[in-house]
Formats: sequence, C-alpha cells, structure tokens
Amino acid sequence: MKLRIITCVAASILFSACISSKMYESEDGRFKVNFLGGTPDVTAQSVPTELGDIEITMFLYEKSITEAYIIGYNDYPSAIAEAGSTADMLAGGKEGVINSMGVTHLDLEEEVSIDGHSGLHFKGIAETMHIEYQMYLVGNRLYQIGVIRDGSYVTQDKVDTFFGTFELTD
Repeated sequence: MKLRIITCVAASILFSACISSKMYESEDGRFKVNFLGGTPDVTAQSVPTELGDIEITMFLYEKSITEAYIIGYNDYPSAIAEAGSTADMLAGGKEGVINSMGVTHLDLEEEVSIDGHSGLHFKGIAETMHIEYQMYLVGNRLYQIGVIRDGSYVTQDKVDTFFGTFELTD
C-alpha cells in the first residue's frame, strides 16, 4: 500500500512538472514562453494612438478568476521607431499600461534587457489589482509581458517562470 501511494505521488509530481514546463510558441509573435502550463486566448485589436491606429496582438491566460498572465506585442511604423528614442518608447508603453489599468502606486521600476534589447520592468497597484510588467523594444516591435493578481502580487516563483522563460525567436 505504501509503495502504491509513493508511486502515485511520484507520478503526480512528474505529471505536474511536465505541464508546468510546457512552452507556448507564437510564430507570428516571434516568441515562446511558459504560460505555467496553460494555453492563452489570442486576440488582435486596432488601437488609436497619436501615431495612428496600431494593431495590438494579445495573449491572455487566466489561471484563475484572480490571476492572469499576458503577453502583447505591437509593431510601430519603422520610421517612427527609428526616429524615436528607445527610452521614450518604453516610457510611453509603461505610461499606457499605468493609465489604462489605473495604477496609482509603483513599487518597482528598473531597466532590463533581453538579447541585447532594452526594456523596463515595473510593478504597481491599481486599487486591489497588483500588476508586474516587463516591456522590450525589439526593432520596431514592443513586447509587453505582464502578470496581474487581485489582492497581492503573483508569487515570485510564478513571475520568475513566466518572465524567465520568455524568449525571442526568429
């Protein structure tokens, strides 16, 4: 009996490890990431901006009613991306997230990079929602990787898995 329980527990751990290491890949998005074993819903929408309408593609995995994982990307016109500074474009992206989500308090803001491309990492609070985001500008493409949770920040191990497995592909 004891051997059967140990075998079942071992099988369960192995099964959950396989699920949690599942990588999701977007060929059009040119990235792959671990959505904590889930499969995101994909949507695209056109958003009016000062630069004109920009199409944003979003990948959303709702782990629960209180926790979600998001990746979004949009392509700016090449001339705009070449003429603007990376820092200004990242700051504009951050302000867009902060304003659209109603963030009133930032707990962290730091520069990051991926494969030599500049980025920002920030986290803050919007009423009861706690958000943590990373953004990267890769050529004329802006990537947004975010986690949102009601009541508290997503645990560090989940953030590390999600952000840490985000890879650019070609």
